[in-house]
Amino acid sequence: MYIMHTLLERLVAVDIFKWLDDHGPLMNEKQFSLAIKGLRIRAKAREAAFRILVKGQSRQQVIDDLGMQKAAVSQLINNVFKNLDERLQEHDLVYQQYVLPKTLKPVIDALEEEHLKYFLSDNRTRKAKARSSR
Repeated sequence: MYIMHTLLERLVAVDIFKWLDDHGPLMNEKQFSLAIKGLRIRAKAREAAFRILVKGQSRQQVIDDLGMQKAAVSQLINNVFKNLDERLQEHDLVYQQYVLPKTLKPVIDALEEEHLKYFLSDNRTRKAKARSSR
């Protein structure tokens, strides 16, 4: 979403964390907030996920810095993406990444900002009910 990554590489039988380490951040802070919304994780786990997914730090660096186990970090990242998928599916949305020209980044950023405001808005449900009662 935030930083468009190449999906031309096949991820079949590839370590997803190596791919993450090679490609940097996968989401911005607002997207991360959505991805962990309702997820019960400890502060250290939240920091680990944030550093990997938002800051683009390598998994090994985060494991070493925070004294976490590799399996725990793997499960954590899987849980964050699973939770993000669930949050999006509630609204018939899906998380995708695309390869686009760099000149489109400001347009994509603006669209995402507006979409996140709408998506995270508590007024969305009220607006939908108001429209259906007309």
